[in-house]
Amino acid sequence: MNWRGSMRRLFAYLVVAVAGFMLMYLVAAFVVFPSGGVIPEDGAVPAVTGLPVESAMTELRRAGFQPEQGETRFHPSAPKGTVLEQSPPGGAKELMGSKVTLAVSGGQATQPVPNVVGMARDAAERALEAAGFDVGATEDQVSNEPAGRVLDSRPAPGTSATVPSTVVLVVSSGPTMTVMPDVVGLSLADARQMIAAAGLVAGDIAYEPAPGVSIITVQSPAAGTQLAQRARVSLRLTGETPP
Repeated sequence: MNWRGSMRRLFAYLVVAVAGFMLMYLVAAFVVFPSGGVIPEDGAVPAVTGLPVESAMTELRRAGFQPEQGETRFHPSAPKGTVLEQSPPGGAKELMGSKVTLAVSGGQATQPVPNVVGMARDAAERALEAAGFDVGATEDQVSNEPAGRVLDSRPAPGTSATVPSTVVLVVSSGPTMTVMPDVVGLSLADARQMIAAAGLVAGDIAYEPAPGVSIITVQSPAAGTQLAQRARVSLRLTGETPP
C-alpha cells in the first residue's frame, strides 16, 4: 500500500512539473518574445540568383537567413563572383535562420588554342573539340599545300581563349590550276610569254642544232595538261640559234 501511494505522489509531482514548464514556455513565447524568438517562423527565401555574392549574402542576412558560399563553377557569360544558383531557391518557405547555399561563378575558363597547323581538317577538328573548343565554319585558301590541310586558325595557335568558344580553321583548297598552252612551233620568246601568261614557269630548255629558224619542237607537260600555277615547264628548242 505504501509503495502505491509513493508512485501516485511521484506521478502527481511530474504532472505539476511538466505543466509548469509548458506554462513558462508559452509565457516566454507569446509575452516575453512576441516576435517569434522562441518558436521559429517560416519566411520566404529572397531570390538572389544573378546578384554579386556579397550583395546576395547581405540580402539573405537581412531577411533572417544564414548564407554560405558553396561550389565555384566556371561560366561562359556570368561575371566572376555572380550567384549562379541558390539552395533553397528564391521564394521557398523555410524556417528563419536556415542556411541558404550559393553556387558562385568563377568567371570564364580560358586555355591556349591547340596548334593544329599542318593537320588534316578532320584531325584538327577532333583536337580542338577535345580541348573544349567549338569548330566554326572553315575558310578555304589557295596554297601549294594539299587540299584539306590546315594552314592557320582564328584565334591563332597558342592564343588564350575562353572555353567554350569557336575556333575558325583556315584550310588549303590546294593550288590554283591552269592549262598548259601549246607552244610547239613558236619561237622561244613567244613560248616563254605564253607560259608566263598561263601562270607557269619556263624551266629547263634543251637545244638541238638544226638548219633553219629556231622554234620549240617539244614541250613537257603536253598541251592541255592541268597544272598547278607556278609549275615548271621543260622545252626543246630546235634550230640554228641556241637559247
